[in-house]
Amino acid sequence: MTEDIPAAPAHLATGALVGRIVREEVRPHVGRIILAVLCMVVVAVTTAALAWLIEPVLSEVFENKDEAMLVALPLAVVAVFTLSSAANYGQAVLMHYVGQRIIADLQKRLFAHLMDADLAFYHNTETGALISRFTNDVNMMRAAGSTALTGIGMDLFKVIFLTALMFWLDWQMALIAFFVFPVAVLPVVKIGRRMRKVSARGLEQVAALTAYLNETFQGARHVKAYGMESHEVRRGGAIVESLFSIIYKALRVRSLSSPIMEFLGGIAIAVVIFYSG
Repeated sequence: MTEDIPAAPAHLATGALVGRIVREEVRPHVGRIILAVLCMVVVAVTTAALAWLIEPVLSEVFENKDEAMLVALPLAVVAVFTLSSAANYGQAVLMHYVGQRIIADLQKRLFAHLMDADLAFYHNTETGALISRFTNDVNMMRAAGSTALTGIGMDLFKVIFLTALMFWLDWQMALIAFFVFPVAVLPVVKIGRRMRKVSARGLEQVAALTAYLNETFQGARHVKAYGMESHEVRRGGAIVESLFSIIYKALRVRSLSSPIMEFLGGIAIAVVIFYSG
């Protein structure tokens, strides 16, 4: 009699999977990733430069009416935007290539692995679930790769350089503005945990729907022969409704993040205005 082996905690399993993907899939693309990171740094620096140019634009051009600065500053703004746009395009193209290449390689490895599986595996696994892995799951991975790989790194560098600029201009006001950061971390963490749970349930339900559709369409002749149309309509409707509920819940949870961040940002701005006044 065999005993059930306890499953590893979700965060440990996720960490092991990410580490394996980095070792096996990401390492061959280190060169492109380094170039993309350099482009991200350029984007972050130019973003901070644009913020820094606001003060001389207001003081020299509009207040002091310096005609020389009236020409120099617009040229500087155009140059900064040009460099930022080029670097932004470069990092996006590089990281999109890396992300999509990794997913394509994983998809090919998955297909080759399934081709080597024995007949018992196919007997015990629904065809629709396997198809879902190659369609819905892969599409979600593509979307995650496009947003996560291209967004996280660049946003991180922007935060670093803009934070440095804030403290360089006025470290006391920067400290006051940063009081909202610890408050913002908690809801973000909670929303992330809820999104992971709901997303996992959504993937399971999509796989169930795909498997059901495949089974029903293949057995349409038997459904017609035994007059089971109404029964199958009810079954299919129940699965679709369950999927709708999960997706709607995920969208509600995701929609919380932006209003919460805007509200906390508004509080920080109000405190800064009060302090500066």
